[in-house]
Amino acid sequence: MIEGIRLFILDIMIRGWLLLITYIAVEHVFHVENLKLYACIILIALLAERIFYYVKYWDFITMPYSLKLITRPTSEAKEGKIYLDQFMHYDKKHSIAYFYNRNAIKCEEYQLNRLNEIVHFLGIHDKPIEVDIKPHKSKEVKLHFYRLPLFIECNNPLMSLEHGKIFYGYYKEGKYLVALENQTHMITVGESGSGKSNFMNLLILSLLHNESMIDHIVMIDLKAPELSRYQYIANVSFVDSVEAVDTLFQRLKELMNERFQHMKKHNELVYSGKPIYVIFDEVGTVGTHHDKKLKDSIFANMIELFQKGRAAKIILLLFAQKIDSTNIPTNVLTNIQSKVLMKTDSDFNVNNTIGTQEDIQLITKTKVADFNKGRAIVKDGITSEKHLIQVPYISEKTQNLMIRYFEVTIE
Repeated sequence: MIEGIRLFILDIMIRGWLLLITYIAVEHVFHVENLKLYACIILIALLAERIFYYVKYWDFITMPYSLKLITRPTSEAKEGKIYLDQFMHYDKKHSIAYFYNRNAIKCEEYQLNRLNEIVHFLGIHDKPIEVDIKPHKSKEVKLHFYRLPLFIECNNPLMSLEHGKIFYGYYKEGKYLVALENQTHMITVGESGSGKSNFMNLLILSLLHNESMIDHIVMIDLKAPELSRYQYIANVSFVDSVEAVDTLFQRLKELMNERFQHMKKHNELVYSGKPIYVIFDEVGTVGTHHDKKLKDSIFANMIELFQKGRAAKIILLLFAQKIDSTNIPTNVLTNIQSKVLMKTDSDFNVNNTIGTQEDIQLITKTKVADFNKGRAIVKDGITSEKHLIQVPYISEKTQNLMIRYFEVTIE
């Protein structure tokens, strides 16, 4: 508080001296009439502008002082000196605050060590406001503030779906879309009630919307009748037993090898035909099956499909509540490129999808265990970029209407 007032007084004094020097120069050179009146008006306007500026950005201005955001030089010549971070300016158009330190700024202080203090100091800890902190230039850091709604309802999914792209939800820059050709193998992890099933249905609707660009869609559901609703749509197959899954994966491996032969014949690095998508809900069910031989056969084929399937355009999209070693072998997880993490209290789930708690903190100020329904972190399988998204809610009634629509329109 005191430091902020001192800074305000110093700011006014500097600007006041500049105004006084200008006033004296103009008075002696130009002899302008009513110069004192003009000077008073400018002084009042200047004072009003500074008061407005300091009131509006008070929290940003005083934050380095209050939280002691400092840098100590490593040079022996400057040993004992302390450099305080300073608020530079706020970009209203993009909602970005810039901070500077003339020695060096520690971005990790903002991203990790002091993030919790920063969001509480700025009063956004209990608001649907996220902050993306990145280094800027050599001695600056930028805090990008953005709103990501806690709930988005989608009453007409067709308005959100796009040709040639898979719609995941919304992130800080708008719609989060992935081109069909860039979709890699993916696993989505989240506890019951996290919005995982809703997300799965959204992806399926995107695929059905682009069915003209897809060879076939296979849906596997071993526990609940969630995916059985889609079985009457043309170009969709449904599997509901572990034995049928084993047969399916054997056939997919054979098809993959057939496509490889086609690729060799035509000198292709990636299969030129249409892709096949496999949607596997509650994949962890296989890991608990009593028949070890059958289970091992499925996972062995699954690993081979993960390793080679993308080039042959056979893409697996898995969904699970838990991904510990008792449900899914580790060597299966290591071959999955894209990952989506939704609400979970399992550190194992977090570590095997997005990374450590520090990695999560770089993406969102909210703990994964406290995620609202539909909140997710997406890791891109090609770029490894991670984004926070909100999956729109599609009611069961709307889902069923969309299924009926695709039953009629897809031939």
